[in-house]
Amino acid sequence: MAFAFLRDLRDLSVIVLHPHNPEGEFLVDHLRRIGCKATQSWPIPELLPPGTDVVFLAMEHEARGDIERFIRRLPDPVPTMLAIVGYESPSTLQVVLESGALAVVERPIRPFGLLTNLAIARSLWLDRQANVKEMRKYRRRALGDQRVARAKAILMVQNSCTENDAYQLLRQQAMARRVAIEEVAQVVIDMERALRS
Repeated sequence: MAFAFLRDLRDLSVIVLHPHNPEGEFLVDHLRRIGCKATQSWPIPELLPPGTDVVFLAMEHEARGDIERFIRRLPDPVPTMLAIVGYESPSTLQVVLESGALAVVERPIRPFGLLTNLAIARSLWLDRQANVKEMRKYRRRALGDQRVARAKAILMVQNSCTENDAYQLLRQQAMARRVAIEEVAQVVIDMERALRS
């Protein structure tokens, strides 16, 4: 599994937001040696190119305003972010945290540790995306359960029946229409709302 993950790193589209200097060029070259599709951009662009998987963001003090604007315009989900820092200060740390960086690369940039930082950041990012997806699934399920419960209560009052009978009515309608029971429940709720209006 680890080898497959490392192989996947080679297909990543990486943008390095770093001044055009030997250090930035070294980073881009090293990422390309790893196998990433790496490009460099400076000054910081308004928006990321579509399909960007990873961003290396240089925390340049003189570009702080541009960095903060860039961070606010990041898409959802934010790509895997790695911050490049030359020194630690409270203001730099604040921007690093606001960027959502999952790893930090220290200056001067050296080849040792780049692959490790990239792999860890990407692994954390993938875990986060899986957790978000799982959370959305549970939220949808909980909302669906709430709709079904509400529709059962409506049917119980309207038909003077038990909870089980109301559920069976919903289930039969869902099977007859070949839709999810939550959809039938929503129709029952909408009809009851319309009758009350």
